[in-house]
Amino acid sequence: MSIPVFKPFVRDGDRAFVISAPILSLTDDVRPGYLTATDAFCMATYGHRVITTPNMKFIPQPFDNESDIVQARADGRYWAVDPFQWPQTYDDSYARSFAIPRREAYMDDSSMTYAWFRPAFASDFVPLAPDNLFGQLKTDILDHLKRLYEKANKRVSSYKLTRLHKEDHVIGWVHAMRAVYERFQQAMAWRDVVMVVAEYQHRFLDIWALLDYCEIIEPRMRFVDTTHNVNPKWMGCITQDVAIATKVHAAGVPVWLIRDARLVQSNMNIIKVVSITPPNDLVIGMYHHPIKNFAQPFDIIARCPSNRRRHEAVRQPYSDFEKLPVPKPQVEQLVVKESLVGKARVDKGKAKAKLAPYDITAPRQNRAVSGRDKWSDIDHPYMPPMNSFFKTALQEAKKEFIRIKHPRDKMDDGYSLPDPGLFVNVLSPQSLMKHLANWLACRPTWLECVYEESPRPLPRAQNWRDFLISQHAQGPLDTQTSSKTSKSKAATATLFQKEVTALRALSGASNVHWRGKDIAISTLDNPPADLVRQIMYEICEQGFRYELLDLDEHLGRDARKDKEARKERMELLRSIFPSKSLRVWNKDFPQENDGLNAPSFDAALPYFESFRKVLSTWERFPESLKQPLNHTGREHDLWKGMKECCVFYVQSYFDNTGRPPIVPHLLYSVA
Repeated sequence: MSIPVFKPFVRDGDRAFVISAPILSLTDDVRPGYLTATDAFCMATYGHRVITTPNMKFIPQPFDNESDIVQARADGRYWAVDPFQWPQTYDDSYARSFAIPRREAYMDDSSMTYAWFRPAFASDFVPLAPDNLFGQLKTDILDHLKRLYEKANKRVSSYKLTRLHKEDHVIGWVHAMRAVYERFQQAMAWRDVVMVVAEYQHRFLDIWALLDYCEIIEPRMRFVDTTHNVNPKWMGCITQDVAIATKVHAAGVPVWLIRDARLVQSNMNIIKVVSITPPNDLVIGMYHHPIKNFAQPFDIIARCPSNRRRHEAVRQPYSDFEKLPVPKPQVEQLVVKESLVGKARVDKGKAKAKLAPYDITAPRQNRAVSGRDKWSDIDHPYMPPMNSFFKTALQEAKKEFIRIKHPRDKMDDGYSLPDPGLFVNVLSPQSLMKHLANWLACRPTWLECVYEESPRPLPRAQNWRDFLISQHAQGPLDTQTSSKTSKSKAATATLFQKEVTALRALSGASNVHWRGKDIAISTLDNPPADLVRQIMYEICEQGFRYELLDLDEHLGRDARKDKEARKERMELLRSIFPSKSLRVWNKDFPQENDGLNAPSFDAALPYFESFRKVLSTWERFPESLKQPLNHTGREHDLWKGMKECCVFYVQSYFDNTGRPPIVPHLLYSVA
C-alpha cells in the first residue's frame, strides 16, 4: 500500500466558509467552526506518517524515540526534548505542559523576556577574580530575574482569592522558585549559574502554565460543544489520539495530530501542505569551558521517548554543584575549627583505620567515615530529606568558636537521641545490623526515660557509638581498667544501664520490634530502605522536639516562674506540632508532612507562629521577628520570617552547646 500524495483540499460542505472568508495566508486566524481536530490548517508528511494541525501555522518536528537522551546543553536547557522549549507528546500527568508560554509569542512583552534569558559569561557574570570561574550574576540581571518571582507571586495571590485557596500546592511552587533565587546570592561556578538560571525559569513557566490551565483551559475542556479560538501563546502538544486532539482543539490549545498516512480519510480539509519545522533556534551544543573552550558536557539524566519520565527528568532540581575552592591557609584553619565544632575529632597521632573493601551491596557508598560535617544534610538513600528552612539555617549559621558560651553558662551538649549519621555512616552491613538491632531493642525504655526525666549528663556521640555497636551478649565491663577505650565503654554502660540489660536479653533473640511489627534481626544487614527511613525520620523528629524542650528550659526560664506559667509554656511548645505533643514515638506514624514540615504555605504558618512565640522569650531574639506571622502579612515577609525563626533557633542552639542541633526531616514518600 503506497503513501498517498496530499494536496490542498476543501470539502464541498465547507466551501461556503472559504468563499465568505477565505484564508489568504498562514498568518490569518483559523475559524473554529471551519476546521475540526482531524482537519489540516497545516499538514506535513513524516516518513509513513502524516502530521496535521487544525489551528497552528507550522508543524514541529517530533522527538519521540526510545533512544532520545535528556541532557542539559550549553544553555542549561534540554534542546528539543525540553517541554519548556518544544511541543511534546501529551501526557495526562503533565497536561498543564501544553499551556507553557512560547518564547516567540512574548517577544514584545518586556515583563516576560527574562523567562527565556540566556546569560553570557563575558557580559553578565562577575567573577571573584580575573579568570576565576566562581562568581555571581550582575546586579541588574538579578533584579530582572527577581521580577519574575514577583510576577508569579502576584498572580498566585490573585488566583488564591478567586479560587478560595484551592490548588494550594502552587503556593509551594512559588516558595520553591524563591528558594532557587536565593542561590544567586551565593558565589557559584559559572557552570552552575547556567543550570540554576534555567531551573529558575522552568519553575516560573511551570507556575504560569498551571495557572493558565486551571483558570482557562480546564473549564473549557469540560465542555467540548464549543470550539474556542486558538491561543498561539501556548506551547501546545502532540498526540496520536483523536479524542485528545478533539478535546484540546476545542479548548483553543495548539495541537498536532500524528496518523498513519495511509489511513487518513480522503475528504480531510487541507489548507496548506508544509515542511516539518526543525528546532533550529534551540541550543544543541554541549557546555564548554568559558575560558579554555573545551567541552564539559552535563550528565545524561534519562534516555526515553516523549512520556512522563521525560517530563519528570527535565523538572528535577539541579544539585551537582561545584564547591568553592578555599585557599590552603584557610583550609588549615578550618580543619582546626571543624575538629572542635560540629565534626568528630581526629587524633593525628594514630594511624588511619583501614577501610573495608568496597562492596556494592553495602548500605554506605559515600566517602571516609571520620569527620562527617554535621552542618550539612546527609546525602544517603536511607536518610529522609531535610526541612528546607532548617537546611538553609544550618548553612547560614555563624560557626565561630568564640560564639560558644562559657562552660558555666552552657547547657548539656550531649545527645538525647543518637545522631542519625551514626546509622548511615557505617562501612559494613554487619555494623549497620548492630546499630539498628541495638537501637530498636532499647528504643522503648530509652525514649520513655528521656521524656519522663532526661538523664544528666546526656550521652556524647562517642557514647552512642560505643552503645550501638556493642555485642548483645557482652558481659559486665571492667570499670577498674585504665584503658581509655574501656573507660569510655564503662561510662557508656553507666549511662545506659537499663538499655544494656535489654541488649543482653536480646542475645539469642531472632526479632526486634518496630511500631507493632516484628523485624527479623538477620534482615537488618540489608534492610528495606523504607524501614530505615522511617526510623531516621522518627529519630530526627523526636530529637528535634527533645532538644527544643531542653533549650527552652535553658533560655526560657523567665517564662516558667510558677506552676501555672510552666503549664502555659508547655502548651505553647506543644502547639508547634499538629499532634499537640512533644512525643512522636508513641503516636501513629504520620502519613503526610505537617506542622513545620507542611508542604503548603497556609498549612505551615500557624505552627511557625507558635514556634516564633516560643523563641520570642529567648535572649538575643531579633527585632525583625517581633511582628506575628499571620495571613495579614506579605507572603515574602512571612516566608522570610519562617526562615529567620529557623536560623535563630539553630544559632541559639550552637551558641549554647557548641554543636548543631538535630532538625526536622520530611517523610521520604511525600513528593
